[in-house]
Amino acid sequence: MSAPPGTSKRKMHWALRVNRRNRTGGFAMLLVILGLHMAQQNHGPWLWLAMVSQFVVYPQVAFWLASRAADPFEAEIRHMQLDALSFGAWLAALHFPLWIGFVLLTATSQNLTLYLGRRGLRQALTLFVLGCGLAGLVTGWTVALQTEPLVTTLAIVAILLYQSSIALDSQRRSMRLFDTKQQLRANEQALQQQLTEIQSLQAELRDQARRDALTGLFNRRHLGDLMAHELARCARDGQPLSLLMIDIDHFKRINDTHGHQTGDDVLRATARLLAERTRASDLLFRYGGEEFLLVLLPADAGVAKEVAEELRERYAASPLTAGASQVTATLSIGVATFADHGVTFESLIEAADQALYRAKRAGRNRVEVA
Repeated sequence: MSAPPGTSKRKMHWALRVNRRNRTGGFAMLLVILGLHMAQQNHGPWLWLAMVSQFVVYPQVAFWLASRAADPFEAEIRHMQLDALSFGAWLAALHFPLWIGFVLLTATSQNLTLYLGRRGLRQALTLFVLGCGLAGLVTGWTVALQTEPLVTTLAIVAILLYQSSIALDSQRRSMRLFDTKQQLRANEQALQQQLTEIQSLQAELRDQARRDALTGLFNRRHLGDLMAHELARCARDGQPLSLLMIDIDHFKRINDTHGHQTGDDVLRATARLLAERTRASDLLFRYGGEEFLLVLLPADAGVAKEVAEELRERYAASPLTAGASQVTATLSIGVATFADHGVTFESLIEAADQALYRAKRAGRNRVEVA
């Protein structure tokens, strides 16, 4: 038998000190009760010596032994088992006085029950009866149930004090347990909130890793992940998919004329305008620099060219707000369609890029299909 799991040495020694205090006080009261009862009977000096040894000296010796034992909990259990055995012997030696027997049996049975549960109760009753039997063989089986009124009163008071002590201790333990549960619940809620915040931050970080910091659009890294899935789906379902490679014409001139801050404003305004004119099923990316990529799902080359022309015309007719000024710019767009112009992401990008290059060479502000 060993201490319950998680019981620290500090807590165990505190429990021993509590047991020492309770045993010292309880045994002192028993000394008074048994002494008054023995004073009215003819008992030899050896029984008085045994009573003083057990109820005065023994509590201190038990604490000293338990506090120095390798397993204090096991040592304290042995001492309580010895209490049960000796209390039974005292009952037989005093010829079974009713109220004194009630006090002795209550004390020893409840002590072991508190520590070991039903097993402790069985042990206490067995050892108590064994103590009675052993002492009865020596002192005889004389039965004298009556006690003097003073002894009876003290026995009743002892029971009340003992039960009150147990009740108060149980109340303190219950309150500590309640406080601990409340603290654990609060800690659990705080931990859950932290986990929620961490998950939110992780989701935000994942989203930030997929998006361009300047425009808020999906970035080129995320494009590769999505296109592999979409091309596989289009191949399986036999649906077309078109890419629009979009470039802001003369963007370097805008930067040189108005400054890089205005250039950033133009990029943000372009991203916003393109996003407003795309369908929910389409995917818009900032491909790099002043280039954007619009993925139309589903759309063949004819539909893609119509969408591109509409975007180009509206963009040219919509001055962009850049800081305190307005900038007018145009778009060149190259169109490539799966599977007319390529069946892989790389081949489609290459086809759309070549179409864009032709639009640039043809004078810009144009749409070219691969």
